[in-house]
Amino acid sequence: MTVDKVNNVNNIFETKRSKNVQKSDSLSTGNDSVQISTEGLKAIEDARFTQIVRETPDVRSERVKEIKSQIDDGTYNKDLDDKILAMVADKILTGILRK
Repeated sequence: MTVDKVNNVNNIFETKRSKNVQKSDSLSTGNDSVQISTEGLKAIEDARFTQIVRETPDVRSERVKEIKSQIDDGTYNKDLDDKILAMVADKILTGILRK
């Protein structure tokens, strides 16, 4: 028995011609835009503040010199510093308790 053709089996070996694709001009003249979410904007702001804190020296040498000279002169007011420290501590605790 000899089989010459079974349905269109011989057609699978034929090559098909490719079609020409036209270039679209819309790609070259399109307008792109970016939208940043509020979370993204907050992250950018947090990163900026973090960078500022990293660049700020831990010790303000001018202030240290000023306080040393006040202590030497006897004009240093410890009560004022205690009030400021208490105020800062209250703000820190308030910030922690809000979270």
